[in-house]
Amino acid sequence: MDKDMPTRRKTKKKHKKLVILFYVVLLIALSIYTVKATLGNNKPSIMLETTNPEEINEVYRLSFIGLGDCLIHGYLYMDADTGRKGSDGYNIYDFKPMFSYVKEFSKGYDLKYYNQETIIGGKNLGLSGYPHFNSPDEVGDAMIDAGYNMVSLATNHAMDQGEKGILHSMSYWNSKTDVIKAGTYTSQAERDKVMVYEKNGIKFAFLNYTYGTNGINVPKSYLVNVWGEGNFENYKKTIANDIAKVKDQVDIIMVAMHWGEEYQLGKTNNYQREAAKYLNSLGVDVIIGTHPHVVQPVEYVGDTLVIYSLGNMVSNQRYSQGLKGAIGGVAAFDIVKKVEDGKTTTKIENPKVDLVYTHDVNHKNYRVMPFSKLNNSILSNYQSVYAQYKAYLNPKNDSRIQVGFIN
Repeated sequence: MDKDMPTRRKTKKKHKKLVILFYVVLLIALSIYTVKATLGNNKPSIMLETTNPEEINEVYRLSFIGLGDCLIHGYLYMDADTGRKGSDGYNIYDFKPMFSYVKEFSKGYDLKYYNQETIIGGKNLGLSGYPHFNSPDEVGDAMIDAGYNMVSLATNHAMDQGEKGILHSMSYWNSKTDVIKAGTYTSQAERDKVMVYEKNGIKFAFLNYTYGTNGINVPKSYLVNVWGEGNFENYKKTIANDIAKVKDQVDIIMVAMHWGEEYQLGKTNNYQREAAKYLNSLGVDVIIGTHPHVVQPVEYVGDTLVIYSLGNMVSNQRYSQGLKGAIGGVAAFDIVKKVEDGKTTTKIENPKVDLVYTHDVNHKNYRVMPFSKLNNSILSNYQSVYAQYKAYLNPKNDSRIQVGFIN
C-alpha cells in the first residue's frame, strides 16, 4: 500500500477546487466585459441615478442642431450639375460637396433641422431661381446624406410652383420615412393630424408656419400653413387648436416660424416679438425662426427659447447682400427629461449658437463652412467678421446662451 495515497488525494481535491475557482473567476470577468462592451456599443439614452435604494430616478436626453435657409439660386444649380443625365432624361445634380462641413460638425446630434426655403417641385416643372424657385430632389438628398432628419417646408416660396409643386415636394418628403417634416400638406386630413414623435424616450411635436406666400394664392388652405403678418388675430385660433391637440401628449413643443423682415441684421420686428409672446403663452418650448436671410438674436421669452432668425445656411446672396447674406446661424440645445420621485419635468438645456459662411470661387465650389475652418484667404479679416456677427446672436449677454461651439 502506498503511504503517500492520502496526500495525493488531498492534492487532487485542492487542484480540483482551484480549477473550479478559476472558472468561476473567468465567468465573472467575461460577464463584466460583456456588459461593458454592450453599454459601450449601445449608449443608453436613459441614465439611472439612485439616491435611495428604493427610488430610481431617470434622465432622458435628446440633442438638437439647427441651420437656416437652404436657398438654391441658379448658380448653385450650375455648380451642382454633374453633366450627366438620368434615365428620365433630366440632368443629374450633386449638392453633397456643398454640405461636407455641415455633415462633419453635425455628427452626434439626434435631431438635425434645416429650412427648405426653395420648394422641391420636380424637374418636370423646370428648375428655376428667383423670384419663383424650383429645386431638384437632389437638394433634399444632399441634406439627408448630411444627416439632417427634420425640415420645415412652410415658406414664402412654398407656392412658387403652385399645387403641383407642393404635391411633388410632399411625395418626395413623405417617401423619406425617417425625416420629420411640417408646414405643407396634400390633404386636409394630413394637415389636421398633428404628429407626435418619440426619440430617446422623449415625445415631441414639431409645427411650422409662414407669414405668407409672396401674394401667390393658396387654392386649398391645407397646402401651406399660413399664419398672417401684421394682424394675425384670425390665425391665433388655428395654431392654438394645433397645439391643443398634442399638448398633453408630448414633453416638448417646437415651432418653426417663417417670419420677420428681410435683411434686418440683428433686429426683430413687432410681429416676431408679439408672435413669440403668444406662442409662449400656449406653452411652446422652442421657436426656430427663418426668412430674414440674416442672423438675429437668440433669447428667452418667458421660458421659451426663441431663435429669431438663423439666416441663410446656403445661398448666392453674398453677391446681392454682401457678407450678411452669406453668414448664417447654427443653434444647438439639449432636451432633458427627468423623472424624479414619480414627477416628470422636461427642460431645454445648454442652448448655444454659432456661425457658418457660404464660400464660393466665382460661383463655383460652394461650401457651407464654420468660421473655425476659415482663414484670411477664404474670407479677409474673418476673425473680426466673426466677432462682429456673433455679437448679434446674444446681444443681451444672457449667460444661459453660449456663443461659439463648432470646432
